[in-house]
Amino acid sequence: MDFTLVGLWHEMGPVARGVVVILMVMSLYSLGITGERLATFWRGRKQSRRYIEALAPLIESGGRLREALGLEKQHPGSPVASVIAAGLGEYARGLDASASRGAVPNPFDIAEVVNRAMERVKERELATLRRGLPVLATVSSSAPFVGLFGTVGGIITAFQKLADPTKGGGGIGTVSAGIAEALVTTAVGLGVAIISVWFYNFFTARLDDMTIDIDETASELVDTILKGQLG
Repeated sequence: MDFTLVGLWHEMGPVARGVVVILMVMSLYSLGITGERLATFWRGRKQSRRYIEALAPLIESGGRLREALGLEKQHPGSPVASVIAAGLGEYARGLDASASRGAVPNPFDIAEVVNRAMERVKERELATLRRGLPVLATVSSSAPFVGLFGTVGGIITAFQKLADPTKGGGGIGTVSAGIAEALVTTAVGLGVAIISVWFYNFFTARLDDMTIDIDETASELVDTILKGQLG
């Protein structure tokens, strides 16, 4: 018997072949999502750091927050920039509305509106970053069971050959193909699951880091608004 991958493929039954094909499709789909998410997270992290570096002196100055309007356009793909831009937009509109009425702006009201605006955009940005991660989680949890299904089919084939006198009737050589078939589908299923769960955990950790960056920058903006108005 040929125990190469090609030889094992020819020895496989239709059930095992179908399982391997399904696992390969799951693997390719997971790799596609992984590649796209890697590019998205890398770009988002890079642009967010640049945006924070550009925003920091404006926040520290307090009175230069209006200069930060439009800064997010220079950092496309940055979740932090999108969230803070929403807050700055509400801040500018709140000051303009108060000025048009000739009233003194209430810092707490403005801070509350700014905070709500940033929370809305934050949830949308995090949902965008999470796109594709449920697929990785599903693949990582289901791939071993798909491989196990192929394993069961291979074991059934092995016992059928073991009981059929025309196919050797009990010789180890007659059942080795079924055993190898069972092991191949199990190995493929585990391989797909391991790769998927690695990348899922990696992206989950990066998502937590991005959330911290958003929360810290948003908190600094709100504090600056309160200090500037109350000061």
